[in-house]
Amino acid sequence: MNWRNLVTKNMLRNLRRYIGYMLAATIAVAIFAMFTNFVDNPAVRAAPITAAASQLLVAFRVLVALFAIFFVFYFHAALMRARNKEFGLLLTLGVTPHQIGRLIFYESLLIGLLALLVGIILGIVCAYFFQLAMLAILALPVTLPFAVPPTTFLTTGMFFGIVFFLEACWISSSVTRRTPRVLLLGARTQQAPPKASWWSVFAGLLCIGVAYDLALQFSSSITSTMFPIIGLTIAGTYLLFSQCSVMLLTRLRQPGIPGMRLLLLARLSHRMSDYARMLTVVTVLNAVVLIGMGTIFGGLQVFEMQAVHLLPFSIQLLSNTAHPTALASTQVQQEIERQHFSLQAVTNTSFITGTIAQGQHRVPVLVMDLSSFVRLQEVERQAHPDFVENQNNVQALTSDSQGYISTPDITYGFSLQRSQLVVGKETVSLQLEKSATRVINPWFGIADNDLTTNVLVVTDVRYAQLMDSTPLAQHWQVTSYVLPNWQQSAPLVQALRQQLPASQQTLLTDTVTNFNSGKQFLSVMLFAAFFISCLFFLAAGSAIYFKLFTQQEEDRRQFQALERIGFTRREAAHLLSSEFLLLFFLPIVLALVHSIVALLDLANLMTSMHSTDLFAQLGLSTIILQAFVPVSLLYLVSFMVYFWIARVGYLRRMQLAAA
Repeated sequence: MNWRNLVTKNMLRNLRRYIGYMLAATIAVAIFAMFTNFVDNPAVRAAPITAAASQLLVAFRVLVALFAIFFVFYFHAALMRARNKEFGLLLTLGVTPHQIGRLIFYESLLIGLLALLVGIILGIVCAYFFQLAMLAILALPVTLPFAVPPTTFLTTGMFFGIVFFLEACWISSSVTRRTPRVLLLGARTQQAPPKASWWSVFAGLLCIGVAYDLALQFSSSITSTMFPIIGLTIAGTYLLFSQCSVMLLTRLRQPGIPGMRLLLLARLSHRMSDYARMLTVVTVLNAVVLIGMGTIFGGLQVFEMQAVHLLPFSIQLLSNTAHPTALASTQVQQEIERQHFSLQAVTNTSFITGTIAQGQHRVPVLVMDLSSFVRLQEVERQAHPDFVENQNNVQALTSDSQGYISTPDITYGFSLQRSQLVVGKETVSLQLEKSATRVINPWFGIADNDLTTNVLVVTDVRYAQLMDSTPLAQHWQVTSYVLPNWQQSAPLVQALRQQLPASQQTLLTDTVTNFNSGKQFLSVMLFAAFFISCLFFLAAGSAIYFKLFTQQEEDRRQFQALERIGFTRREAAHLLSSEFLLLFFLPIVLALVHSIVALLDLANLMTSMHSTDLFAQLGLSTIILQAFVPVSLLYLVSFMVYFWIARVGYLRRMQLAAA
């Protein structure tokens, strides 16, 4: 028998063992090929996609690549451990380690090549539907033709070819370094009574406690606290499984407990130290999926609420008295009627630009009279009655030296109560009260020193005096429109912008443009993260199953021995089901706790880093956790299905399925 026949027969004989690994590797290749095909499509590169969304797709392709490296190396090594006895027997029959290394190397290359070929074909087939879904999510105004760029084959083939080649070299080298005794006896050469150190238990609990405390109380910056929190959490999780669980299981093995429970505790306590690394990996993978999906899904809901708070008026058109805008207010209303949009409210407001001076500090402001501010506030309140920051009416100003200043975007570190208002050549002393009510959409692309969202409210009499002494270049009018169905107003806004020259595009602000841009980015992130989560979910479930799969022969020997003393197959099936249940769902429970703490940390960071109290008003923590609930439930259901499939398959291999 030559090497080619030996390799072929070994692959066919172990096909059932490799089928799960090959399927997962093929899916990883297919997803990478799908992302590559879409990102490198010339029509997609030329399409009007935001730069952030395009870069995000590239980043997700890198994540798929990193996952593929981890998956191929980790799980193929687990499958090789299941064949240790076979390799040990070959060594005792005279086969040299170099020959076994060659055998494993050729097998690994053939399996990798098969996964690569099938994965590329499957990826190209699925890329068409992937592009249709992406185009629907991006809501592009053009239709993009489907194409298969050469990089789909070149990039995918070169990357995975290198990965499978390096993995074949590494796995063949690691197996050939083992002695026949280790290969034949495996874990039985390392069996020892389970022991746990009090110091290790304390260290594990301390790591988790410190990580949670940092996340919930002392986390002030992602860059400064993220890596310590992640490192402490992973170390603490490993010690919880390797030390705390062993100590707990040992304590539970008390005299007088039922024999089935005693046997379950004994098996778990002896194996938990060996399971610790695998359970830690599974917990981290589960936590990454839950945190990622919870963050993105919650962020999408937060953004929808924040977008309206940031730009409360559906459309605002700005015009300067000295240099009128090319688009008149009447033309806007005509376009609204022509496109059959209903107009809930419209109001025209005048203001002048000025500066608040306090010592060395200078703050640009828009000055408007109290009547105009109250009118704008009332229109906004009718459009968005849920805005907490706009519920209180401003009190009447009893003196011309009084005023209100609203700074919704920036919270200044100095007091603005006693300030000097500089408008044109006139300077006025004012006693100001602060507010956070937003009545002006931000003007993107206009320097803050020219036009700001800081609004200074003065009495009508004071405003009339300032108007008379201010040059026309500082006189502005803003017309605000409220559309009930603003989410569908993108064609209307586009038509209005076409009537403005390039130099005046920034004078028209609207809610839907910013909303669609951000939603496009988050939708792409959510859609792409779904594929990444599927891979991580597959890896998490496979890590447990492959670990148990390597102990199948040992379990068979144990249950055969127990059967000779009266242990029934039904009891064996029940024991394995209980063990599977704990090993599958114990990491899920711990991952859920890690994820909740991480999401609370993220919400606190976003609230503290934001310059205003908008996130606090939105209830960011509540929104993110509410979005996390359906994500975690869906993940639990998916893991239950995976658990059932793995349990049935394992019991069938143990010939206990009918018990």
